[in-house]
Amino acid sequence: MTTTTDTTDQVPSTNVTASADTVSDVRSRLIDQWFPCSSVDTAVGTPAGSGRSEKALFTWFASRPIAQARAAVLATLLPDRDDLHADVRSAIEAGSTTALGRLRQVIADEYPTGRPVVLDIFSGRGIIPLEAARLGVTAVGTDLSPVATLGGRLLADYPLRDWSAEAAIPFASGAESEGRLFSEDEPRLLRDVRAVLAEVNRRVADAVAPYYPANSGGKVPWAYLWAVSIPCDQCRRRFPLIGSMRLQFPSGREGDYGQSLELVIDGDRWSPLVVDGDPAQQPTFSAAAGRKGKSARCPFPSCGHVHTLDTVKAMGFAGQYEDELLAVGEENEGVGKTFRAPTADEVRGAKSVDLAQLDSFGPFSAVPDEAIPPGNQDTIRASGYGYRTYGALMNDRQALLFAETVRAIRGVRTDLLGAGLTKDYADALTAYAAANMQRRLRRSTRGAKLAAFGGNASRKGTWVQVHDIFADESKVSFQFDHLEAGPGTGPGTWESVTDSGLQALKKVIQGSAAGRPGRFRRASAIALPFRDGSVDAVVTDPPYYNMIDYADASDLFHVWLKRCLFDVFPDLFDVPGLQDKTEEIIVKRGNAPGEHRTRDFYEHMLSRAFGEARRVLRADGHLVVVFGHSDPDAWRRLLGALRDAGFVVTSSWPSRTETASTGVASIKVTVTIGCRVAAANRPLATAAQVDREVAERVKAAAREWDREGLALTDQLMAAYGPAMEVYGRYAKILKPDGGQAELDRYLTLARTAVRDATALKLDELPLETFDAPTRFAVFWQRLYARSDVPKGEARFLAQADNLRLEDLRGALLTESKSGYKLRVDAPSTVSDKSSTFEVVRAMAAAWDQGATESVAAVIGQSDRQPTDAHLWAVVGEILSQLPPSDAVAKALTAIQRNAGTIANLAQRVATELAAGERDDQLALSFTTEES
Repeated sequence: MTTTTDTTDQVPSTNVTASADTVSDVRSRLIDQWFPCSSVDTAVGTPAGSGRSEKALFTWFASRPIAQARAAVLATLLPDRDDLHADVRSAIEAGSTTALGRLRQVIADEYPTGRPVVLDIFSGRGIIPLEAARLGVTAVGTDLSPVATLGGRLLADYPLRDWSAEAAIPFASGAESEGRLFSEDEPRLLRDVRAVLAEVNRRVADAVAPYYPANSGGKVPWAYLWAVSIPCDQCRRRFPLIGSMRLQFPSGREGDYGQSLELVIDGDRWSPLVVDGDPAQQPTFSAAAGRKGKSARCPFPSCGHVHTLDTVKAMGFAGQYEDELLAVGEENEGVGKTFRAPTADEVRGAKSVDLAQLDSFGPFSAVPDEAIPPGNQDTIRASGYGYRTYGALMNDRQALLFAETVRAIRGVRTDLLGAGLTKDYADALTAYAAANMQRRLRRSTRGAKLAAFGGNASRKGTWVQVHDIFADESKVSFQFDHLEAGPGTGPGTWESVTDSGLQALKKVIQGSAAGRPGRFRRASAIALPFRDGSVDAVVTDPPYYNMIDYADASDLFHVWLKRCLFDVFPDLFDVPGLQDKTEEIIVKRGNAPGEHRTRDFYEHMLSRAFGEARRVLRADGHLVVVFGHSDPDAWRRLLGALRDAGFVVTSSWPSRTETASTGVASIKVTVTIGCRVAAANRPLATAAQVDREVAERVKAAAREWDREGLALTDQLMAAYGPAMEVYGRYAKILKPDGGQAELDRYLTLARTAVRDATALKLDELPLETFDAPTRFAVFWQRLYARSDVPKGEARFLAQADNLRLEDLRGALLTESKSGYKLRVDAPSTVSDKSSTFEVVRAMAAAWDQGATESVAAVIGQSDRQPTDAHLWAVVGEILSQLPPSDAVAKALTAIQRNAGTIANLAQRVATELAAGERDDQLALSFTTEES
């Protein structure tokens, strides 16, 4: 490991012999022809390849698995040589240091001194720069968020430095005090971080001791269960809002029946009681049986008034909420965790906090008073219940605990500097302590509920812990009843978070022994602080469209980190207010008033960011983008931004990066996309020619993906890459009318080609022989069954069959807030204009009305032949996709069993109808003659 003294230097100067706007000396890299897709698929399911260790060091969102980041960096820097494939696979699948060493030497031989330079313009926590830094190259990361930038330094800068010449720190660690001396060969940084975190914990425990009384055994309890109380609208008596009376499940051990909470009513008062066994009382805040939407029920027997959720929210905005201590969690040797009612001393201690008496931190109040921006209810859920500031997201005692944690961290830094440590090292140790506080926030605030596990048939393996506050990647939860982890030991406490953080740091250091510290600075992707043509490769994982509100969600971290670090890292945290979101490239969720982060904003800003990437890239450099999203509109915006910035896709490689074991993101497949600057002399082409090339290229890729077991839904997403490879070969693609073919044309064609490549057949009948709405419905059912599908995805599926989503709404699809769902219930009408899919749905509904006769009548009304093979093929198809218990499935099963009878009846109905029409015509002719 090497030492650097400035983490914010610009990229070193390189000799550039060609303009960044032209392409010369375009050397082929490994990613242009090959990518270790199967190795990435394998590695992401392992602890080493998943990225869990790296993720545990600092809380950020949607981290890439380390295996994919390593594969992307290696494939981008290595030359296109078949003899390197084995070492690349070994480096990714097994983390082989021997293979990595050989590959590191190949890269060094490929580039002159000082190169290559790898830049990630959306570096987040720094996963991609870490893998570049481990290869010994110059790794640079930029991010708009100061929180993310700090995470990058903690992950890929400080662990790779040599701190051995630093002075000794002035305090001992908890481990030393217990007689467990450190190993002599333990990394200096790891040893000192452990000692600093132990010292912070000691100081905080002393500062808050009056507010957290010890139990009868002299220990501070593990956790405290709180609930918000409201005054009843009818009887005016206060009562707590409790969502679950369960504290823990029975364990199966003799005498362990689990624990529950009860409210003891005594006149106008209530008090909490912890009892053994399953809950005997209903929660006071829950949904009524058989209904959606929660309400609050007054527990006093003489009242029982029910308050709607809107009424409860209004009380919050009126300042009528109060925090109530309900139960205390203990850690018991040999027994495990148990709960009990709080003592009078514990209630007094919890209520005696006066936040107004706390000294400020420089220009900032002790407890964050920054207002939560309006319209943020979707991201910061508590703001929809009347909590207006980030400090209010905690109860007063919890806010005190975090304020004293900030004070302890700042005091420790003062002592480190006084002991002769360099500013760099004191700052690094302070940053790790602040990160420990930030990671503790993840299981704090009013969003941290009690998580009780167990309750299965065997009653084995029951336990309790503090639940993560992030309900959906970046949505900060809110609970009326929340769990506070105290200054003691147990899940969610400082000590617990310390243990997991130190393990993560140890693994990062061990995996980076031959690396070179990365460089991280806060910067906007649309204004990179680097010279033209100074970067060999930009490898990046851009923001995920509308999936994650990075800045809005991390403002909770920001307001506490800046109180701790405003004068430690003034380039990051010496700012008033919240993080700047002016240039944040996302699509904001929710309904914030005047929101500028729209879909068009995302595409425009992403195009500008890729334009900046093009500017700083050397003429022979690569842009590599790692992206995954289920919404085709997100892909259209991304690929459109690449095109507008002057890049062409040269390769694309899908990987199943999101298995259940990664715990990283919600998408199943991501695509690593290789890009080069578009050549100036690309030829023209006709749309017909490019249509054929795209279809052939995607079909060939789809057949390969099918052999590898890539799911059909994932193939639809992966198909954009090969389509864009063909699209990018031409300067213009001309349609017969002289206009240019749009990007959307080839995204739709790519999806159609995937469907055609699968050669779907219904009872040996090719799918293309069915009517368009039926093709659409059958393909939808194969992909999504009865799940809700986002509007963008539904529109793209419709376009594959030249259908309009508006025409399918009602006839084939139902719409809700969650998107669209395929209908299998009865259509409103049936005629000869109805699709086969609609006719079969009508047949299923008719079976319940009049069995065979009614089904036969439907076939007659639709003007179908009773033996129409397409009709009966769709019957079998719908039946195969539905569970046997489904009512439609039961009806179709009966219809199949009676197919012969139904066909005969339908033939008779058709004959009678035909005879009736002849009689009507004959009668009409007689009438005409008589007249």
